[in-house]
Amino acid sequence: MELHRHPCGFYFSQDFAVFLSEKQRAEAAQHAGEILALDYLRCREGAQAGQAWWQLDWVALHTVPADARYSLGDTEIALSVKTIHGLRHHLVHYADGQVVVKK
Repeated sequence: MELHRHPCGFYFSQDFAVFLSEKQRAEAAQHAGEILALDYLRCREGAQAGQAWWQLDWVALHTVPADARYSLGDTEIALSVKTIHGLRHHLVHYADGQVVVKK
């Protein structure tokens, strides 16, 4: 597995970069003026402590500040500060049709 370290402090596999690129290529025409946004949330306390959720969706480009846009491979995506903190020291991978976040 080929891994890349993102300047924000998380790792991503080449498979994930290819997945993003293919998704952007396949759907970009239907999402003019939008950018892919990756959201990741980990619950620290309470009944759901330790559980995590991720979401990849299209958002309006004009709502994403320039400093929240990052390149993963050849794909520009939006990452919130919370997502960056949640992914720090984690690996984002794509395998068997699923996005997987590992510590």
